[in-house]
Amino acid sequence: MKLTFEEKKLLYTYGCADLELTRKRLYEIAGLTVDPNQNKLVYDFCRKLEDETLADWYDQMFYFVRAEMECYANMLLLMQDIEEDKEWRKEDFVEPDDNV
Repeated sequence: MKLTFEEKKLLYTYGCADLELTRKRLYEIAGLTVDPNQNKLVYDFCRKLEDETLADWYDQMFYFVRAEMECYANMLLLMQDIEEDKEWRKEDFVEPDDNV
C-alpha cells in the first residue's frame, strides 16, 4: 500500500497500532471535519484502510510510518535551528563559480 504524505500525517496524528481503533478514530475525525477537501482525504484514507489484507501487517506499517514522520519532524527542527543560527549564511553553501 502506498501512502501519500497527507495520509502519513493523518496516520501519525490519529492512528494507533490497532487497525480497528484507527479506522474508528478516522471516521470520527471525518465526521468533525468541515473542510470538504480534508473530509474527502480522510474518507478516502479510511476506505484504503478497509482492505482485508491490511490486517496482517498494519501494526508494522504503523510503526514504520511513525518512525518516518518523527525523522521528518526532527529534520524540520534541525532546519529551523540552522536558519536561526546567527553565524550561518546562505553564501557559505553556494558552489563557487569556476569561470571567475
